[in-house]
Amino acid sequence: MNKIEHSNFKRLIGVWKTIGYIKSGQDNLRLIGTDSYELILDGNCILHKADVKIGNDRSETFEIIKLDSPSDKAKMQYFNANGEDGIMTSSIANNQFKIEGAGLKFNGVINNENTEIIGKWYIQTENGEWTDFIELNLLKK
Repeated sequence: MNKIEHSNFKRLIGVWKTIGYIKSGQDNLRLIGTDSYELILDGNCILHKADVKIGNDRSETFEIIKLDSPSDKAKMQYFNANGEDGIMTSSIANNQFKIEGAGLKFNGVINNENTEIIGKWYIQTENGEWTDFIELNLLKK
């Protein structure tokens, strides 16, 4: 039996239009592109692909989401075109979508119809404070 059948992460499956802003100094850089989530490995994992434009630069990220028990938690490992990678943990409980990693966290809300995600990424500063970094809005196509 695959893990997706009982997982809250099945709410992500599909292709999403992604828009938002990244705080960069005094300016905000516009972010626009596509995020997709597809089942892989007999429904035990999800492949997340992000292809976005940030200002004039293109950014690509691939991420494997490994579904855990209980059904509201998952491990995530990402790799991006800048050669960066990392491991994060995430949860989807009720309509709250949370991701946590080293110096990064995301807090978002998924609507009841699973067609929109609104949230913010936060980055940890040198003094340990959290500051908002990226505002996102994902709309299922």
